[in-house]
Amino acid sequence: MKKYISLIPIFAVLLVCCNQPSKETVSEKIAPTDITVMSVDSELVKVSALSPAELKDDSVFTDGSIPTSWKIAGVSNVKGLKLFIKQLQQWVITNDKEMLASAVQYPLNNTIKTKEGLIVNYDAVFTKQVKLSLATTNFSQLFRNSQGVMLDAGKIWLAQKGNNFKIIAINYGGEK
Repeated sequence: MKKYISLIPIFAVLLVCCNQPSKETVSEKIAPTDITVMSVDSELVKVSALSPAELKDDSVFTDGSIPTSWKIAGVSNVKGLKLFIKQLQQWVITNDKEMLASAVQYPLNNTIKTKEGLIVNYDAVFTKQVKLSLATTNFSQLFRNSQGVMLDAGKIWLAQKGNNFKIIAINYGGEK
């Protein structure tokens, strides 16, 4: 029995030593190419299919408020709405002015009255802040009310129109 008890410290040391990552593994994990400065572009690169977390809807928002129903917001296809937002993100990454302009219900409640007007004024409307609003959308915390679905404190508003989704407002406020 004493033989077995004296082996316990040896096994403990072996377990601790064998459980440490090698120096090569650590240096491989901290490659300089893995470090990215967060910008609009690096945020937007993350778009793809919806993850399980993005499909989930929180019953209480982080500020403690309880979201209104999707039905009140006029949305019958929540997954479709979230995929629409993903598609908008992709179009912003590629600066696809034509597709983004096609996703808008005109006239917008500002100086943009037509698709052609949006394409001409694309850089003034899709500012860095507007793009960042799309890029950092928290899919489980989408504010909604009878007017539609709001992104980033009203920077962008969306609504379901029949079986489609449209941008119904972009509040770019003359930002640069």
